[in-house]
Amino acid sequence: MREIEVRSGALEGLDVDLVAVPARRELTDLLRELDGRLGGAIARCMEQGIFLGKSDEASFFPGPPGRPHLLLLGTGDTRLSDPAAIRGLAGRAVRLCRAKRLPSLALLLEDAPAEPPVFQAAAEGLLLGDYSFDALKRSEAGDSEGPATAVVWTAQPVVGASEASAVGFTVADAQNFARSLVAQPGNVAKPTRLAEEAEALSGRGVRFQAWDEEKLRQEGFGALLAVSKGSCEPPRFIILEHPGDGGPPLVLVGKGITFDSGGISLKPAKGMEEMKYDMAGAAAVLGAVRALAKIGVPRRVVALVPAAENLPSGRALKPGDVIRGLSGRSIEVVNTDAEGRLILSDALAYANRLSPAAVVDIATLTGGCVVALGKHASGLMSNDDALAGELVAAGERSGERAWRLPLWPEYRRQIDSEIADIKNSGGREASPITAGVFLQEFVDEVPWAHLDIAGTAWAEKESGWQPKGATGFGVRLLVEWARGLG
Repeated sequence: MREIEVRSGALEGLDVDLVAVPARRELTDLLRELDGRLGGAIARCMEQGIFLGKSDEASFFPGPPGRPHLLLLGTGDTRLSDPAAIRGLAGRAVRLCRAKRLPSLALLLEDAPAEPPVFQAAAEGLLLGDYSFDALKRSEAGDSEGPATAVVWTAQPVVGASEASAVGFTVADAQNFARSLVAQPGNVAKPTRLAEEAEALSGRGVRFQAWDEEKLRQEGFGALLAVSKGSCEPPRFIILEHPGDGGPPLVLVGKGITFDSGGISLKPAKGMEEMKYDMAGAAAVLGAVRALAKIGVPRRVVALVPAAENLPSGRALKPGDVIRGLSGRSIEVVNTDAEGRLILSDALAYANRLSPAAVVDIATLTGGCVVALGKHASGLMSNDDALAGELVAAGERSGERAWRLPLWPEYRRQIDSEIADIKNSGGREASPITAGVFLQEFVDEVPWAHLDIAGTAWAEKESGWQPKGATGFGVRLLVEWARGLG
């Protein structure tokens, strides 16, 4: 999709192929006007119980010659004051438009509040719903193309609507960028490829660095180097910075395991192909910086991405090994499949050097978080109540929810080691929390939060604006958080 436009006023000027209208089982003034063009078809469908207005229900009405087709989208009991509902409706509309290969559509928001967040959410839903990862398919030209343009319509003009829609387009475009990074297979999205993608985002004030093995060895990134030993693909440490107006930065740290076999602690074969998404945290922070730089937020924002493959080989890290990373702490590795926290420990230790205003790390870290929260929220752990509150609030506004878990001192005993300063796994009990406790050990006295997105980074089935596969979770949340800080 190239463009999303906000319009108001008469419907006659809408030159589109599909008109989508959120509806219940009642004829509003808008639906009566549209029904007149369809010879009463909408009223008959409602009277006969063909369209009940239920949530996720949709009815398609072919338009007469020279007129757009009509799509009724059931809203159920949902009110259009909820941006998440608007985002979902917009996504459903564009996905049907895409399936019918129609070049343009309009989403008519008759009853939605006259508030800018509604139009940001509508733009996000339209662009996110138009997403499809087809880069590796051999197909006829145009097979994967969605609508080229979309209109968000409201009866009366809304101050700030166009600007909010433009922000929504930018944020969703960055989320689609993150989705495509995650969707790439491990033989494509290697650590060096992540660095190339980050470098492509540089320019116009955005600064880029990528450290190779030699530099990592010189700097003392022992944990990142230890995890990468089992692979022939070299690791990278990526630094992407939006300087903003300067000052102490907001530091975003993203786990960049481009493929996770579990290492010597090998994962089961079933489903291992999905372990290409273990770099979803890295994709999210790169996407967030891309959006924040384009929007022009005043805050300085730095993304840090430790990137590596986790594979078994004769050189690979072994259970029982003791390693020492950038922090200087010795770490007993009791499970090589708890590798994400190892590479993050080096990145967090480096973040301390930047004298940050706050540090947020985001990672597909534990299966235990999937068990605890499912696909509906990410786990949040923090050493700072104010920061945790900001992220929870940003999650509610953006539709990317986070739920706070405790970091009580009692959990620290689970990662005590008999031979080192700390061990990298506390076992199955409270595994998301003990992973967070481990990460906290590498953070100095700065506000810090950890987001475990193991359950939210990948969708097992299509829903609303989300197809099966990579979600790009975290981009909207992080952007909303950073924008909210001014």
